[in-house]
Amino acid sequence: MKTIFIAIFLVGMAYGSHVPLVPVFAREEIRATYLEIGTIGMANYLPYVFTPAFVGILLDRFNRSIIMSIGIAISASSIFALSLANNVLDLMLIRTFSGLAHAFLWPAATSIVTGMDNNSVRSISRFTMFWVTGYMLGPLIGSILFESFGFRLLFQYSTIFMIIALLLSIVTTGKRNTSNAKRDHFTNILTIVRSNIRIYILVIYYSAAFGIILAVFPAYIKDYGIDEFHIGVLYFIFGLARLLTLTFTHRLVSRSISIIAVATILISLSMLIAYSLVTFSFIFLALIILGFSFSIYFPITLSMVTKGIPDNMLGRYVGVYETIFGIGWTIGPIIAGMLADAFVNNTPYLVMFIIGIILPLIMLRFNSK
Repeated sequence: MKTIFIAIFLVGMAYGSHVPLVPVFAREEIRATYLEIGTIGMANYLPYVFTPAFVGILLDRFNRSIIMSIGIAISASSIFALSLANNVLDLMLIRTFSGLAHAFLWPAATSIVTGMDNNSVRSISRFTMFWVTGYMLGPLIGSILFESFGFRLLFQYSTIFMIIALLLSIVTTGKRNTSNAKRDHFTNILTIVRSNIRIYILVIYYSAAFGIILAVFPAYIKDYGIDEFHIGVLYFIFGLARLLTLTFTHRLVSRSISIIAVATILISLSMLIAYSLVTFSFIFLALIILGFSFSIYFPITLSMVTKGIPDNMLGRYVGVYETIFGIGWTIGPIIAGMLADAFVNNTPYLVMFIIGIILPLIMLRFNSK
């Protein structure tokens, strides 16, 4: 397990060092509009809508470390390819492969870790802590690399972290971390979704917010005068808030629905800050709140939908969860880009605020019934 944790730490560092600056790169060097930036974000997340459910079936049949290694290898190639991009279409194609890579990497790593401990929230939280620690340090490293070398060499240097992670992942492929699933047994995906529909609706909102923060938000705050270095600092703080939250997330599992409702409201309040108070200090506060909320969401909701699921079906349940996550991840950036270009650039955050206030009230009302 330690090897996988170290590998995912390096993957997180590689992601953190370049992902927050991809929208800025698109805006500054490629001269993309907000709609085009949203489209680039959608291209990144679209494979995550269709691929994880298929990957989930593979995870129940084949060595999960091999599937994870495939994801890391594709991701390393896509990060390096960013340094060669010259237009919006290039970025869309490259980010599509990046999304495909994540659709192999993340469900594989998550299913490996989830099956290793009876306390799934604790194991998922520890795993996510390594990811978040890397993602937290990455923006600082990325800011320094950008200041020294510019965007394109930053992308190339970020690839080095992925190559090391790939070597560590390959080391684990000899270990048995597959299940005893029967080849002729397929669980109906729609049945899985219907059984947890309320949770999945909330997950779509959370992942849409997450997608906007990663794919559109950096370019938005850049337009308000926050430069690349300070964007890196802000995303470091965002990662730090996520990391600290994960140290106690497992203690909140006994009141899961209420905690998720609170986290949803906090996400919406952060969106209100992003809409109305775009200064370094207030964005600093908003990203701390978002880091806290996002780190509550993933371990608790994943634990809720996989609770009591046998290991030979775990991969497909994780795959369905990640597919639902991918829906929000995909629609968030593209709708945000459309709203920003059609109206004013802060409109998406007002819309997300309104949805985030209404949604948990509806969910809690159904829960009380």
